Amino acid sequence: MNRARKVKCDEAKPHCLRCSSTGRVCDGYPPPAPPASAQLRPLKLRSLFLGVSKEESRTLHFFCEMVSPNLPCATDPYFWTHLVVQFSRYEPAVRHSIIAVSSLYEDVIRARDNPSGARADRIRNNELALRHYNAAIRELKGIQNQGLVLLVCLLFICIEFLQNNRETALRHCAHGVAILASSGSTSLRWVREYLAPIFRRLDTLSFFFGSNQAGAHGVSILRYPVPPVFKHQSEAEDMVEDILNQAMLLISHGHSFRIGNDHHQPIPPELLQEQERVLCLAKQWYDMFTDLEARSKVQKTSIARAHTLARYRISVIWATQAFAHTETGYDDYEDEFRKMVEETEEAAAMECTESLNARPSFEVGFLMPLFFCTHRCRVLDLRLKCLQLIKTLAAPRERIWNKDGMYALARRIIEIEHGLALMTRIGPVWEETRVQKFCLEFADGRRETYFGHDVHGSRVVLFTGSRGVKSYLRPEVLTDESAHLNPVGKSRTLLL
Repeated sequence: MNRARKVKCDEAKPHCLRCSSTGRVCDGYPPPAPPASAQLRPLKLRSLFLGVSKEESRTLHFFCEMVSPNLPCATDPYFWTHLVVQFSRYEPAVRHSIIAVSSLYEDVIRARDNPSGARADRIRNNELALRHYNAAIRELKGIQNQGLVLLVCLLFICIEFLQNNRETALRHCAHGVAILASSGSTSLRWVREYLAPIFRRLDTLSFFFGSNQAGAHGVSILRYPVPPVFKHQSEAEDMVEDILNQAMLLISHGHSFRIGNDHHQPIPPELLQEQERVLCLAKQWYDMFTDLEARSKVQKTSIARAHTLARYRISVIWATQAFAHTETGYDDYEDEFRKMVEETEEAAAMECTESLNARPSFEVGFLMPLFFCTHRCRVLDLRLKCLQLIKTLAAPRERIWNKDGMYALARRIIEIEHGLALMTRIGPVWEETRVQKFCLEFADGRRETYFGHDVHGSRVVLFTGSRGVKSYLRPEVLTDESAHLNPVGKSRTLLL
C-alpha cells in the first residue's frame, strides 16, 4: 500500500508496477538486505571501545581495516574480522593482544615497503606492542574461561610470528594443544568451530620446526571426527587438514627408512597399516567432497577450493611416498601435480591477485603447496608455472615462511636438478641429482628484521643421493630473491 496516495500494492516482483509506473515509492516492500560482501566487512570502531587513548584507538582501527582481513589468507576471514573484534570489546586481554598485533603488523609492512628506511631493531623494540603484550599477560592470569585462554593464546602466537620468534610461537602452540586436551573448552561451540581448526592447522609447524613427538600429540588431540556427509565447505577443509597432518606424521615415521639408518630394513607392518588407513581416509574425503559439490551450487573454481584440493593432493602424495627409498616415486604423480597447477591457475585467473598477496598472513596459503610442487615435481614446465604462481598467489610472509627466500630456494633446486643456470638445457632429472631434503640456517644466526632485509644470505644444505644409502651434502648460500610480479611488458623469463 502506498500510504501517501492510498494506492493498493499489486505485489508484483521485484517492484510494485502500480507505484513504479507512476514514479511513486511503494511502502509495501522491506528495504533490501545488504549484499554479503557488506555483511562481511570488519566491524567499525566507532563507539565500540571506550576509555582508550588516541594512539590505541588508531591502532585498533588499523587492526580492523588492514590487519584482520589479511591474516586469514585463503581461509574464512570471519574469525579475525568479527569474532576477535567482538571479544576485544569486553575482554581486556584480547584488546591488549590485538593492539600489540596491530602495532607489530604495521611495523612489518613498513619494513617491507621501505627496507632501506627501516631500522633493524624496530619490530623487536616496539614499545606500544611490548606494553600491551605485558598487559595481556597480566589480564590472562585472572581468566577462568578456557575458551578465552585459548583465544588469547592464539593471539600470542600471532605476536611471536610477527617478531619471528619461532621457538616461543611453538611453545604457545603446544600450550594451546594441551588446553584443548585437558579442559572442557571443546564443549563450547565457538571453540570447536573456530579455534580447534586453527590449532589443527598450526600443528603443521611441529613437523617442520618442532619435534615429531609434539606433532604426533597434536594429531591425536586434534583428530577431526569424520561426518557421514559434508554439509559445508568448512567441514571438508577441517578434515583435509587433519589428513595432511596424519600424512606428515607418516613422513616423520618413515624418515629413517628413506634416508636413515633403517634404509635396508623392512617397513614395520603397523606403519604399512597406518599408511593404508591414511590413504583410505583420503579417498573417503575425496568421495565426500565430490558429493558435496554435486549437491551444492558452490562455485567450482575458487581460491578456497583450489587451496583445499592442493592440500588433499599433497596428503596423498606424501602418504604414498612416506617409506619410498628413492625420489623417482614422485614421478608417478605427474597428473596430480598437473591438476594442482591447473586448478590453482584457474582460481588465480578469477581473483584480483593484488588483493591476494599484498600483505603478510597468519595462515599458510599457497606458499607451502606451491613450493612442495616445485620441489617434488620434476616436470620442468610445471615447475616454472609453480614459480610464477608463487609470485602471483603467495603472501609476502605466511606464518614464518618468507616468500622471497622460498622462491630463491625453489629456483636454486630447479637449477641444480636440471643442470642449468639460465634455461639453457632441458632434460630428465636423474636420481643422483635430486634434492631429497634441505636444512636452512640464517647466515648471521638470526634475522634482524621480520623480512630479513639486513641479512645478506642464508645458508642452506641440500641433501642429494643415489639408490644406495649415501647422501651427499651440498652447501649453498642464498640471498632472498624478490618474488614480486614483473611489470607488464617486462621479460617473462623466470630463471634469469
